[in-house]
Parts: sequence; C-alpha cells; structure tokens
Amino acid sequence: MISDSSGQVGIGSSSIVSETSIEEGTAALSWFTPALGTMMGYGVAAVGLIRGLMNNQCFVGYNHPHPKVHVSFVQPEWYQGTDRQFRVGYTPWESTVIPDTWKYYMQQQDQIWTTSQFCVDVFESFNVHDDIRLVPHGIDPEVWTINDRTLADKFVFLHIGGSTERKGAQKVADTFLDLYDGDESKHLIIKSNGPSEARWRRGDFYGGNIGHHPQVTAITSDLSVTDLVRIYHQAHCLVYPTNGEGFGFIPFQGIATGLPTITTNLTATADFADLSMPLNASWTDGQGLHLGQWAEPDLEHLHFLMRDAVDNWEDHKKKAMHGARIIHSTQTWDHVAKVVMDILGNTLYERA
Repeated sequence: MISDSSGQVGIGSSSIVSETSIEEGTAALSWFTPALGTMMGYGVAAVGLIRGLMNNQCFVGYNHPHPKVHVSFVQPEWYQGTDRQFRVGYTPWESTVIPDTWKYYMQQQDQIWTTSQFCVDVFESFNVHDDIRLVPHGIDPEVWTINDRTLADKFVFLHIGGSTERKGAQKVADTFLDLYDGDESKHLIIKSNGPSEARWRRGDFYGGNIGHHPQVTAITSDLSVTDLVRIYHQAHCLVYPTNGEGFGFIPFQGIATGLPTITTNLTATADFADLSMPLNASWTDGQGLHLGQWAEPDLEHLHFLMRDAVDNWEDHKKKAMHGARIIHSTQTWDHVAKVVMDILGNTLYERA
C-alpha cells in the first residue's frame, strides 16, 4: 500500500512515519519502491528492510523530501530523491552486462547499493560509480522458521519461481520425470505466479502443462506468506536451477527453513549455495533483456543432485539445518539494517 504525500505507509504492525514525527538527532531516511507491500521481490525486500531499520530506531518516510538520505530501491531509470538529499540507488541485476542507460542514472546518485557480490562485480566492471556497497537481503526469522523435517510416504521436491524460463521450472520437471516417472513415492510441487511454462515431456515431444502429470502438483494461485512457508515446510528438497539472480530470495528462504536446496552456484546465488547443495554451472549467452552472459546449469549434475537428495537425504538435511542456523544468526533483516546504518553513519542523523 503506497500512500499520498502524507508520507504514511502501513507495513503490518509498524508504519512508515511522516515528516512531523522525525525529530532532530533521530536517524531517518526516505525510501522509494513502487512495489512496496506486494509479494514481488522488490516489495518483499523493501518491507523487510524497512522493518529492520525501524527496529533499529531508524525511521523511514516514503519518497519524502525531508530526510537527509533517500534510498531508491528500484531500477535506475526510476530513481527518485532531491538534490538536497544524499541519494542512494539500490538495484540488483541478473547477467553480466547492464542496460545501456543504467550507467548515466547511477552516476547521478551519491552511492550505489546492490544485493550480491556478483552484482558488485558487474557494476564495478562498468564503472557505474566509485562508491558501490553490498547490501544483501535477509529473512524475518519469525516467518521463515527452521523446520526439522521427517520423511513420510512421499519424497516431495519443490520448485518455486515466476512464469519465466530463467527460473528453471522446465529443467526441474524434465529431470524429475527422467529420474522418477512412475515412482509414486516421489512427488513434485511447482509453484508459479500464473501458469507455469513447464510442460509434460513425452519422449522428444512436449505436451500439456506439467500439472497434468499425476506425480506433479502445479500451484498457480496467489498464496499468503503463511501458506507459502507451509509449502516449504512440507517439502524435502527445493530445486532452483536458475540462469541468473540479483540475490535469489527463493533458495535463500529455502535454506533458511532447513530445507535441502539445490541452487545454481553462479551469479548471486553463489553467495550462499554452499550452505546446502550447490549446482555446477557454466557461463552462456543471456537471453531477452539479460545482456552479456548468465549461468547455464549443468543438467547432468542436476540429475545427480536430485537423486542424491533422495539417497542421502539425512546428510543433506543436516547440512541445510546448519545453513539455516547460519542465516538466522547472521542475515535477518535486523542484521541487514545494521549494515545499512553502518554504511550511512552520521549522515542518517543530519537534517537536510
């Protein structure tokens, strides 16, 4: 929910404060994200970090001219802020070449933040700014709780991702059926935003939607965060062979619940893939808007890992549970908020 010019935006039990509640000597910044309050990646991350900042006594006004610091968490062409503010552009990207116009907009900012070491490296290679900082994403530990799973009658694989080839749903579906077609003790859940692009392969031909296969459940409807977490908790292995991520919320959240998670060990997910089951990949030409190169997951290794997830599940669960404890102790939104406050330092306490 985005407010009018009053600066008030509700985010659960907290609210983004208006100008009148910001007092002299109080840490404060202005924030802009058009998708604020939605289930989109930008919106989820923005609300999480805003809550973390407010938990650390840093008050946040929505796209407001008063605070000294303004953060635009959005693609560069939509950066906001005034000339009187310390303007921060906060942007992820998924391939090795940025769009042509980005460098110009980034250079108008006082500082650039991005979400992974991969993105830092890409932005530095294009000399977009002389002050680039790593500000990763985090979790709400009360939502993404650690679950000590047990095996039941069925081993459940899970894939979550938007209706786009980049997320790898077809690779997951093909590998699952190669390994376990006809084995009713194995099941695959595919959750997508809208109809999944994954099809049911019959030999060398692709037919109907993968959800028509008796061993596959396709979920296309919107889910609450509570219901989404419940799906993570019910699964035994998350499979996410992505071509490229700016951060990689889905596999990060999977590991945070203690779920054995197969994810590509290139682009942003390389920052945490080793906490569970890293998937080998090589560089290949990007597609569509993604210029330069991105990751091509190794399908032979994907087959191996999905089979190994079943054959040695207790070992993989133990490693994922350890990874979850690392995330919960080092990378909640409160931890990320402290990174932000350390970066900005006294600037947060100055009035424009």
